[in-house]
Amino acid sequence: MRKLAGRASLYATVTAFAAVLAFPFYWMLLATFKTDRDLYELKNNPLIFNDHLTLANLQLLFEKTLYLTWLWNTLIVGGLVVLITLALALPAGYALARLTGKWGERLGIGIFLTYLVPSTLLFIPMSRIVATLGLQDTLWALVVVYPSFTIPFCVWLLMGFFKSIPKDIEEAAMWTAAAGRARSCRSLCRSRWPASCRRSSSPSR
Repeated sequence: MRKLAGRASLYATVTAFAAVLAFPFYWMLLATFKTDRDLYELKNNPLIFNDHLTLANLQLLFEKTLYLTWLWNTLIVGGLVVLITLALALPAGYALARLTGKWGERLGIGIFLTYLVPSTLLFIPMSRIVATLGLQDTLWALVVVYPSFTIPFCVWLLMGFFKSIPKDIEEAAMWTAAAGRARSCRSLCRSRWPASCRRSSSPSR
């Protein structure tokens, strides 16, 4: 009985959290296909469709705004920022995680503290850098600015990830790779050695 009650309480809690998290998406779906009259009428129930469904909102979004251009720009900037962040944060996080002594911890804390600097304090120097590079009113300005926030945070996260990996596993993987390369070299030498011996030992004509 206790097990059944515990399972019921667990399902009820999960269902409540799922409903709370799904409600914004449900609200966006309602607002997308509702008419203006249905949205602005105070007597209507806001949680259901009180009028006929309409596609006018989607038509306005795709035909009278630059939504697709904004979406494409977001994908470009986001993809470039992710690539730059990973290219710099991965080696930095691994190096700081494997750096022994107090310096590794101090450098990690220092990098994380740079993430805590308010962005408003960086607005003037960043705008100066963007102006110096001639990137005003371009997507490249965002590509230059965003990594200044994402790299310190990702380095801090990756430090914790690499520290959770035991060094024994890493050393075993390195030895396995080295042994595999050695076996390949030995196999290549053995396959080539008899042929070279036969050619060298055969009489010349």
